[in-house]
Amino acid sequence: MDFDQRPIAAASPRVGLAGVNGYGRNHLRNAVRLDGEGLLRLVAYADVAPDAAGTVAALCPHPLPGYASFERLLADEALDIAVLGTPIPLHAEMIDQAFAHDVSVLVEKPPVVTVQDLDRLLQAQEGRDVVCQVGFQNARSPVIRALGQLGRSGVLGEIELVGIAGHWQRSDAYYARTDWAGALVHRGRHVLDGTLTNPFAHALMNALLVAGRDDDHPATPATVQAELYRCRDIDGDDTASVRITTDEGIPIVAAVTLVAGTHADPRVFVKGSLATATAYYTKGRLEIDPPEFPLAVSPDTSGQAPDLLANVAEVVRGTNKQLLVPLRLCRGFVLALNGMYESAGRPRPVSPRFTTDRSENGERWVHLDGVDDLIEHCAQTGQLFSEAGAGWASSTQAFSLARYHTFDLFRS
Repeated sequence: MDFDQRPIAAASPRVGLAGVNGYGRNHLRNAVRLDGEGLLRLVAYADVAPDAAGTVAALCPHPLPGYASFERLLADEALDIAVLGTPIPLHAEMIDQAFAHDVSVLVEKPPVVTVQDLDRLLQAQEGRDVVCQVGFQNARSPVIRALGQLGRSGVLGEIELVGIAGHWQRSDAYYARTDWAGALVHRGRHVLDGTLTNPFAHALMNALLVAGRDDDHPATPATVQAELYRCRDIDGDDTASVRITTDEGIPIVAAVTLVAGTHADPRVFVKGSLATATAYYTKGRLEIDPPEFPLAVSPDTSGQAPDLLANVAEVVRGTNKQLLVPLRLCRGFVLALNGMYESAGRPRPVSPRFTTDRSENGERWVHLDGVDDLIEHCAQTGQLFSEAGAGWASSTQAFSLARYHTFDLFRS
């Protein structure tokens, strides 16, 4: 689509929300704010939850029609933009439905979880006057842009490793909140709800961008070797170490867990032969190691992550030509997810003898003993858990993504 040829809309784009609970409440609040500023018109919502109307009434200053299905919302409201804050397994189908009505989309991360769905949607978008923005707002934050520029400039020396480290804590309630949480497949649809698909998805997307040739061309995974583990009775992984080799030969290593002993801010870093730069992307903080390492120009990390809905509205109106996180930007991310499971297979259970349970305020928490130090070690050295000697870890084989185009595991 040639945005130079798009006419400026006479009226603000009409926006409908699909999903107003959970993270959808953030989209609702933001849409209400942007409506008040005149950038868009929030006209309706769709949600099957019994308390959806109450949520909308509490957050929206004017009455908003509600629908029990996304199809009815699309059929009745002549939308320009649909915001999808819906479960992962519904994303692909709902983007398809929006495109069929010539409606642009803002979809939460991950947009889809199989490469064939992503490729099909990219093809469906061709020839239509629609855009699809993905909710990777951190990918366009000043701190991630600065980290990528430092790595590509050569000021850190030759890139030895792009690393991801994350240790978070999640109680049983995290997995009880919805029937697809922690699932690989839900009602015949792929979910792949694991560490890097969902809670640490921003970290993986950020690492691919940092390892890419510029801000608009993330790295493409060539091979993936993954070790995926679960400390709970779920299908997906809650602890993972993954080594990706990009088509440019840059290694990306992720070490992440949701059963940590301590909760720490996740980070993405570039380890060069001269120095290491680390972005704490949820805080917008950049650190250089060693601290006294001379930089000719200090990176500008001021400002916040951009407002993706405002950006979509501007593009649809024709007042902005640049969509910040288009669907095409996410192909390497989805390839990496598929390669992880092709390499590791089903996440392997960790014996309870390696874990500790605790209760707090009526909630049960599981901790994988020693995992915090292990995460830090593997992220810094580029090792997988089995290579670092974890007693519960088993080695896997790297999987090549050359000519890869279909993910079809687990549904049987």
